[in-house]
Amino acid sequence: MAEGKAYHRWFYIPWTVAAVIFVAYFMLWRYGASEMKTAVGEWVEDQRAAGFDVSHGALKTDGFPFFLRLHIDEPHIASPGAWDWRTDRLTIDALPYDLNKLIFSTRSEQEVFLDGAGRWRVNADDFRVSIANDKKRDWVFATTIGGAKARREEDGATASLGSLVLDLAPDDAENTTLTLMATQMRANIEDAAIRLDKLQTALAVSKTYALANAATWRQAGGALQVNSFFAQLEEARFAAAGVLALDRDGRPEGALKTEIIAPAPFIRLLAQAGAMSEEDADSAAASLTLASIAAGGKLTAPVELKDGAAHLAGVKIADLP
Repeated sequence: MAEGKAYHRWFYIPWTVAAVIFVAYFMLWRYGASEMKTAVGEWVEDQRAAGFDVSHGALKTDGFPFFLRLHIDEPHIASPGAWDWRTDRLTIDALPYDLNKLIFSTRSEQEVFLDGAGRWRVNADDFRVSIANDKKRDWVFATTIGGAKARREEDGATASLGSLVLDLAPDDAENTTLTLMATQMRANIEDAAIRLDKLQTALAVSKTYALANAATWRQAGGALQVNSFFAQLEEARFAAAGVLALDRDGRPEGALKTEIIAPAPFIRLLAQAGAMSEEDADSAAASLTLASIAAGGKLTAPVELKDGAAHLAGVKIADLP
């Protein structure tokens, strides 16, 4: 009889332990949810103190037991006169036991205003932004966008993006690296049809502590290290690497080693983007195409940025801002 009672006690012990663990995990989840709501409130107050307009509706949590998920209804943030952003619902995901990585996502339509670019309505099949603490690099910022389409309210201009993956993180206190890969970029703006099939780049920015002001950044010795840059448009290919900085007038200067196949589509793209006139683009495209043919189909020459203009193989291809 005693042996039977002992057996029953051992039978219930695992279930008791499991119940204790479940309750403890639930309490941890509840604590994490409370901390997320508190963090959102503190962030909102910080942004308002910095001069931004910030508002939102209800805060709701779900996702138990696998995720800690906070839904923010009708979030809106703006820098008056410069830009603003809003959507119906923004979702923040985290692990209940680790709030060091937050993933922001939305599937609702986004409304974006940029001074000089107008007001756009944006929809995307996938739109995620994450920020995480990192032991080696302090923090890591990442963005993933898929199947995005946008329309400008003022004139019906459109833009689309097949996919984009961006990662941004500091190497140390003075340098930040960025990697980006984007595909199927299209825009129809003011009778200009702009497209780019693929863009891939890895950049490093030095003296990032001085980036708030261009003149200060230049005086600190700031530079943009283009470790790799690759663009594809139809049959055209463009690859470049080098170092760029700013001159005394705040314009880009430096040189990039480049390889280009079928340059004409890229020259037309620069004209559509307003970097050069159609007449100059026709002349440049013809000259560079002949140079490319003479070089066996691949033109290897530096792009030199100096005195407010960019030249490729001695041919002007852009006026610089």
